[in-house]
Amino acid sequence: MIKKLLGFLVGVLLALALAATLLATLAWHALAPQPGEWATALHIGPFERQASVPTLLRWATHPLALPALDGRRIAGWRLRAEGAHRLVARCAPCRVQLAALGPQPLLIDEARLSVEVRGADRYDGTLRLGAGERPASIAWHAELEREGLAVQAELPPTPLARVLSAFAASLPELQRAQIEGSVALKLDATLGAAGWRVTKLKPTLADVSVAGLGTEALRDVDVAQRCRPQPAGGRIEGWIQNAVIAAEDQRFFEHPGYELEAWVTVFKANQREGEPLQGASTITQQLAKLLYTGDERDAARKLREWLYAAEMERTLGKGRILQLYLALLPWGDGICGAEAAARHHLGKSASQLKPREAAWLASLLINPDQQLRRWSSDEAAARERAAWVLKGIRRLPRERREAELDALVSWRPPVGRAAH
Repeated sequence: MIKKLLGFLVGVLLALALAATLLATLAWHALAPQPGEWATALHIGPFERQASVPTLLRWATHPLALPALDGRRIAGWRLRAEGAHRLVARCAPCRVQLAALGPQPLLIDEARLSVEVRGADRYDGTLRLGAGERPASIAWHAELEREGLAVQAELPPTPLARVLSAFAASLPELQRAQIEGSVALKLDATLGAAGWRVTKLKPTLADVSVAGLGTEALRDVDVAQRCRPQPAGGRIEGWIQNAVIAAEDQRFFEHPGYELEAWVTVFKANQREGEPLQGASTITQQLAKLLYTGDERDAARKLREWLYAAEMERTLGKGRILQLYLALLPWGDGICGAEAAARHHLGKSASQLKPREAAWLASLLINPDQQLRRWSSDEAAARERAAWVLKGIRRLPRERREAELDALVSWRPPVGRAAH
């Protein structure tokens, strides 16, 4: 009797083991990605294989499996299952890392992500940013496709101060800044094998005002002392003003210190190239970088730079901003400031520069030391950039512009020597 019972139990165990092995084998094969499907490396013990991410997501959000995620932690997010169709994830603090935002992660005080399973491969929910009682709330909807997760998200008009408060750990200026206005956002993105890819980004700012950062102190201060000793030049006049605007910020007199469309364009370009944030800074933002934030390429610095730029437009005005910028710009060979640069590179005062000379000097600003070397190694390209700046100088009569462009063809700057 006992032998029969033991034999029966052994048979049952073998059958269960066989069934488990069969199920595991079927599951293992079911995870195999189809050609072109979003896949990831899956490790189970000593085994590794490429697994279909859509299949994994379908399994994880199945009503029988989703409750099993309760209490687990994944990539810094603590999960909480609420029934069989809803999952809430929380992280505090959170670190957002995107190549297009720079090498440093953007810190968020707290984020809560809710996920509602709405049927076959459809999900929606909210992303709440901030630790206060009224966090910024972004509604989102996603559909699971072969290549990845297609996401649409929208932030309705929300007080700008409320949104920025979520990034307080990265923005020390928030402790003293008074920020008015609202921000809204529409976004389309995909999450796939290459990570996040934003395909549509439409931010909107309204009635923005920033105060409390102390930029009004720049109305009368002599910032030239930040550079090496400057020649006495006073106010910088002449073609160099228009040349710098043509080279650095052609819409300087038309924007409020920032250009959202340019930000979006550069973000998408940097995203494609996998490079950190660069470009799209206005003259006002570049002045903020020179005076306050430094030049580290990350999203936090860009936000800080934007805060100072928004305030400087109000406290200083365009004329003072341009004069400060011309007094501080690095111009190669350890020189900064337009007056010092004109005397060092061209042997004359900035106010005495001809349009082609001003255009050449402004053409260096993209990377002064590199551009100076370029005139020795790749003169055609360097001359082409100077011509591009010259063509963009406003208030230059057409006949004078054509004459200056003709003269630029044979004109050679005194590169390689300092004129005194």
